[in-house]
Amino acid sequence: MGDYALDGGRNPAAADATRWWLFLLMGLAAVVVGMILLLDLVVAVKTLALFVAAGLIFTGIGELAEAGRYRTAWSTAAGVLLIASGIMAAVWPGITLWALAVVAAVGLLFSGGLRIAAALMDDFDGRWWILAGGILSVVAGVLAFSWPGATVLVLAILLGIRTLFFGLAEIAFALTLRQFSRS
Repeated sequence: MGDYALDGGRNPAAADATRWWLFLLMGLAAVVVGMILLLDLVVAVKTLALFVAAGLIFTGIGELAEAGRYRTAWSTAAGVLLIASGIMAAVWPGITLWALAVVAAVGLLFSGGLRIAAALMDDFDGRWWILAGGILSVVAGVLAFSWPGATVLVLAILLGIRTLFFGLAEIAFALTLRQFSRS
């Protein structure tokens, strides 16, 4: 068995199956934030730092919720880093676009890499959704680093796409867990 097995050989999906609704709520919240970023660009441009903060915090909470599944401190560290990045973006009133891009990029690259590694380490239900979310995180992080002077609009669209797909992946995972809990 790989890292996906808990001590005693118990599959952590069984433990997560009872909390499937948490993943569903987290996914729905992320989808809403992503859709706002993508569909209401006027609002997104005016409040980008708050939406970036919300996206990073939701993603960080998701990483912490999933940390037990991978049995690694790196997943916990990724969650804490994303939440810290989100809090920094929310409380830094005069944050520049460059600083916002760097804060977001660091969190996205680190957590994306960990999601990719976790998905490739073992074979479990929903791993393709986790892999897709990790790849999107890395792509969004690379783009944020490579275009730190990009317009607010570009960053809003990139983070909106990433947050939307993260939310969809969490919803798909929650529904997989729900089916698992019924069997």
